[in-house]
Amino acid sequence: MLTLQNTRWFLLSVFVLAACSLGRPDETAPPTSTVFRLAQASLAAAPTRGFQAAPSRIPEPTPTLADADCIPGGEAPTAAHVIEAEVNYARRTVDVQHVIRMVNRTSDAFEQILLNIEPNRLPAAFTLVAASANQPLEMVEVIGRRMTLNLVEPLLPGCDIEIALSYSLTLPQISSGISGLIGYFGYSNRQLNLGHWLATPAVYRDGGWVTHDVTVIGEQLVSDIADWDVTLTVSDPPDNLVMAGPGTVTQEEDGRWRVLLEASRDFVVSFSPFFRRTATFTEQGVEVEIFTFDNAVVNTPAGPVDGAQQALEAAIQSLTMYADLYGEMSRNRFVIVQGDFPDGMEFTQMVFVSDQWFRTNPGTAESYLTIITVHEAAHQWWYARVGNDQALTPWLDEALATYSEYVFYEEFHPDLKEWWWNYRVASFVPPSYIGKRVDSTVYEFATVREYINAVYLRGALMLHECREALGTDAFFDWLRRYSEVGANRIVDADQFWMLLTDEQMELIRPIRQAFFNPLGG
Repeated sequence: MLTLQNTRWFLLSVFVLAACSLGRPDETAPPTSTVFRLAQASLAAAPTRGFQAAPSRIPEPTPTLADADCIPGGEAPTAAHVIEAEVNYARRTVDVQHVIRMVNRTSDAFEQILLNIEPNRLPAAFTLVAASANQPLEMVEVIGRRMTLNLVEPLLPGCDIEIALSYSLTLPQISSGISGLIGYFGYSNRQLNLGHWLATPAVYRDGGWVTHDVTVIGEQLVSDIADWDVTLTVSDPPDNLVMAGPGTVTQEEDGRWRVLLEASRDFVVSFSPFFRRTATFTEQGVEVEIFTFDNAVVNTPAGPVDGAQQALEAAIQSLTMYADLYGEMSRNRFVIVQGDFPDGMEFTQMVFVSDQWFRTNPGTAESYLTIITVHEAAHQWWYARVGNDQALTPWLDEALATYSEYVFYEEFHPDLKEWWWNYRVASFVPPSYIGKRVDSTVYEFATVREYINAVYLRGALMLHECREALGTDAFFDWLRRYSEVGANRIVDADQFWMLLTDEQMELIRPIRQAFFNPLGG
């Protein structure tokens, strides 16, 4: 059983051991040492890679784990994280002490463990200081976003392993253009964002670890749920520093927060001394918070409009409706953050909505501020609740989140239904559209615009035609059952379609033929 309290003790003991061994080079090494091999991610294939090997001492295996009874299966998260992170806000660096306790819930024995290291896709962003485990490791190799830990002895089904990592992060400055889309990991002159910054176990499926190559189009991570216990300490914090984050947040003292988050696919926080917080509750008791900057208030022909209030209202309405349609929201908080980077980005229980949509807000629902807010809210079902392979089947979350935008307008702004179709969809994918199919992978696109047109917008069209063919009641019953069956899992397209009857599949067969690749989806 994963217990965060026990893991916190392991975190302390492992790094005391690591500090002692690194500080005493004359000590006798354990029987099996670990070798680091490091290489940063590259978008282009490289014929050769140069490595620098560095020995690292690891603690002796814990005898009780070797003798313990291992019980395969189980429904609890496969991993629990305990993290101590020291953030230097002025230097935009983070030092991380991280323990991952991971259970092998498959029927295969693991000879290696793969971790996702998303910051290592960027130049000079990630430095591995130490890696160890409570059982011997042969080698630790980091190439791009993949960290591979080769085990001396296989991890049998039902058994667990505790991995201790020490690493440092140097955040990049958020830039404009396509590279700015990953501004959820970076800083601006008023904000520091930590999204996809932590090592996470890769998903193991069908006899192998699921990791994907880096591309600037879309997301490529496939994330299982995990429990998180994260303590963040900001050294020399600026005055009035505020942290926005998910889960249960406790500010233990100035510049120090502890966050507990259960069954989440990720962990994200954002810092700023300029945040202003606004909050309210849905009828179901979900607290909805938004963290914005002063420029969220814009002047319009009708007078000043506070984008924070506008986004907050849209979030409350959409979360309430989505809970009714797709199933009750399992979280008691939802956090929106004005992000200093293009567009939006979803995480479990917290999302970013671009500063651009606040600055250009006309003050009405005919705006990307409303569109993107309700889109990111829908990702609490189509991503946070039901997981999918975002590199190979991105339509499973993005098309559903985009169509949820239309459902929102249909319910709360019925006079704007046609506006949404024309403004959001038809202006980019007219009837004469020639392009990639809805079920294309992220690797098939040369531009973000082509990707959005095919996967998001054509995906929404496809779902709307399915709704017309099946009938509204049957359509939303299908989506609700999909949400229930896929909860806390990673699902694929076959599991989406198999929830329909043979008669229903025949009704939508021409739709799938029109929107999908001949052998796809």
